[in-house]
Amino acid sequence: MDRILRPEGTVIFRDDVDILLKIKSITEGLQWNSQIIDHEDGPLEREKLLFAVKMYWTAPADQGEANTAS
Repeated sequence: MDRILRPEGTVIFRDDVDILLKIKSITEGLQWNSQIIDHEDGPLEREKLLFAVKMYWTAPADQGEANTAS
């Protein structure tokens, strides 16, 4: 999904809270911002929503390139 979703694109997952916690750990590994939200019927429902936004980032400059620029 990381290759399909454009930078700053959003995906919404709706599932059981246990599944969403596993997905959240994966999205954090991909450096996405993610947040779990309660179900419309209240916080006691096991079904939750996970909003994830793919961040726009670039690779850090190589240390060798940074030193030669000075």
